Amino acid sequence: MIHCETWAGLPGEPYLWLLARDNAPTPWAAVRRLTGAAEHLAGRLDADPDDSRPFPGATLRLWLDDRIGCEDVAHRLSTGAYVPEVVTMTGPGHVVYTLAAMPADGCVCHRPRPLTASEASMGALAAVTGGGSA
Repeated sequence: MIHCETWAGLPGEPYLWLLARDNAPTPWAAVRRLTGAAEHLAGRLDADPDDSRPFPGATLRLWLDDRIGCEDVAHRLSTGAYVPEVVTMTGPGHVVYTLAAMPADGCVCHRPRPLTASEASMGALAAVTGGGSA
């Protein structure tokens, strides 16, 4: 069993919060769950029709179209690897969103976890550049 998770957090804060979790029996089922979560999150983030800036869900949509990236995630999961950053992007308010997948026995289910170094640096970059997709 593989847990697929969606996390959110602020770069200045030490923890991320679990937004959603789903279980998948196989690596490719996990990729399907993650792409579904990415589509849902992108739709929620891009819901403002009056916003003329590039939509924050663009990073998620790029990953959805990246067949090689999806194959890489499936391969890594098939080896039992924890994939802490399937895709990470910065949304409105400099909130960092992360999709992750891991074997069920390595799950941090429902406990906030510290930001990884790359999540923190992406948030810092967004703060300096004025936000948007990372």
